[in-house]
Amino acid sequence: MIAVERNGAAVLAVDENVERLDAAGIDPIWRTDSVPEVPNSGVVPDVVGFPDPGGVWVIGWVLAPGRIGDNDNGIVDMDDAAPGFHRTDSVDVHVLLEGSLVLELDDGVEIELCAGDTVVVNGNKHRWHNRGGETARAIVTICGASRNDRQEI
Repeated sequence: MIAVERNGAAVLAVDENVERLDAAGIDPIWRTDSVPEVPNSGVVPDVVGFPDPGGVWVIGWVLAPGRIGDNDNGIVDMDDAAPGFHRTDSVDVHVLLEGSLVLELDDGVEIELCAGDTVVVNGNKHRWHNRGGETARAIVTICGASRNDRQEI
């Protein structure tokens, strides 16, 4: 559902089910390809990909048990030597709604996530595992970013 302001009042602009894209369990929810302005219907175009710097994409994401997130369908560049490893020019805020996931970083560190956990992937190389017995479901806000070499952390 998407609410917008019209004539000074909040109204429901969209109330419909979204169709899953072929891209590895991605449910498009809302998108803008530039710095958001309000009101904004957030209509998701047919083009699949990550937003340019300043753009924002909100998606639902599912990963079946026993799977790694290794199906890019042209959305991200995967590391051929290490299936599932990838990075994007974006800041991605993942909120795990149900199930469990493991976020693996390229230095071998693994972070276990349970329902209710939130993690921010800040353009770094990573891959996802679902080692649990149930489908993992997350909501993800993807903010398009510019890449630089400066590290301030």
